[in-house]
Amino acid sequence: MRVVPLLAGLLAAVTSGADLDVVRRALPEMPSVPLRSAGKLDMGLIPECSALWASPSMPGVFWTLSDSGNKPMIVPIHADGSLVLTPKGYWKGVTLKGAVNVDWEAMTGDKDGNMIVGDVGNNVSRRKQLAFYLFKEPAGGVAEITEFRKITFAWPDQTAFPDPELAHDCESMFLVRGKLYLLTKHRRDTLTDLWRADLPATGDRATLTKLARFDAGGMVTDACLSPNQERLAVLTYRNIWVFDLPAAGEDFFHGRALYAPLSPPMLSWQIEGCSWVDPEHLLLGSEQGDLYRVHLTDLREAK
Repeated sequence: MRVVPLLAGLLAAVTSGADLDVVRRALPEMPSVPLRSAGKLDMGLIPECSALWASPSMPGVFWTLSDSGNKPMIVPIHADGSLVLTPKGYWKGVTLKGAVNVDWEAMTGDKDGNMIVGDVGNNVSRRKQLAFYLFKEPAGGVAEITEFRKITFAWPDQTAFPDPELAHDCESMFLVRGKLYLLTKHRRDTLTDLWRADLPATGDRATLTKLARFDAGGMVTDACLSPNQERLAVLTYRNIWVFDLPAAGEDFFHGRALYAPLSPPMLSWQIEGCSWVDPEHLLLGSEQGDLYRVHLTDLREAK
């Protein structure tokens, strides 16, 4: 009897979450929310805004980064795109010396200033190894950091490189109660998979567990937690969701949800950054350098 291979196969199926039911929400009938630029980024420093994260130590400051082919650098900005002025002059970014920007697509952190950059982009699902960079939020004016930790991972359910389903790209990370979560970006459907990434106390390899599958209605490009840690915003190129998080557990998609379709300008449609400005406003950023604001009153409840 081939008991061991059979058990191994069953375990792999359970671990990867291969048979997860898709969570779908009924959308409200509403017009698209027109996005009008509320700020402009310095595209010499930030050629392709691919993430936004609000600094916990510097009110009104947001960190951003650019994706593949750009420097291993994070840049602090204000909500109108202007640079941050420090006693040393305008702060033009922080380089992670020794890091490699294969395809930086996501950024998150906690209230204590522990930051994570996600080298998680995987456009055609060819990559066999992806990575997180962990470090403390840089102090004002610092131009370079050398103290960071690199933790690698692979998608447990990816067996073909490239993946013919193109379902192993990722541009979204967020932290809830000290746990790191990823949302995948699919290119052949409108679904996203929720994964938990367990980071080791020692060592350099993360363990991933698939938790849920949600129909986001588009390709997920960013996600962020509200200042009170009670709401999760999930962004795609053409819509935005805001979920009330449960007090405990990881059932993120079944609680009260707000939704809005978005209508960005034709030439600035690649909206890939999302952060909270305050409990009622979201800041969105496009690869073309525009910043947009969305008020929660622009969204409607999804059933």
